[in-house]
Amino acid sequence: MNTEPLAKCQRFLAALAHMRKLNMQAVAADKRQVTVMLPVQEALQNHQFKTYMHGGVLTTLVDTASSMSTLVALDEYELCPTLDLRIDHMSTPQLSQPLYAQAECYRITRSVLFTRATVYQASLDQPVAYAIATFMRPESGTTDSAFKALIDGTAAGLP
Repeated sequence: MNTEPLAKCQRFLAALAHMRKLNMQAVAADKRQVTVMLPVQEALQNHQFKTYMHGGVLTTLVDTASSMSTLVALDEYELCPTLDLRIDHMSTPQLSQPLYAQAECYRITRSVLFTRATVYQASLDQPVAYAIATFMRPESGTTDSAFKALIDGTAAGLP
């Protein structure tokens, strides 16, 4: 079993302060797809509307998981900004259960990466949301070399 895709995802999340603040965790990854978990957190709950999260949290989860699916699909880390993200909300998340986003990069071209994701709690068969996204592949040389080394696991001081 190749653990490098999961390790790459974990390094990516650890490198971003807002992902650490949300306590997002990469729980599974292979060359095709990733699963990211957002644990239950009181600070993210909106009791007024009886839903799990304040606005933007689900979008952040989906964008992050989708971005990470491009991370594992590419041989080396590339800075790939989000071009477009569409989320179809299917049900209201439960306050008492973590959210999971399973995303896959299903097509890679010279200039664009295409992803799809499912957000769920208890089961993929009961989605909270579906999403599709596209990511731009800028010209080579636009990715910060120190950050690339950190994500790829080649930075000095890494085990």
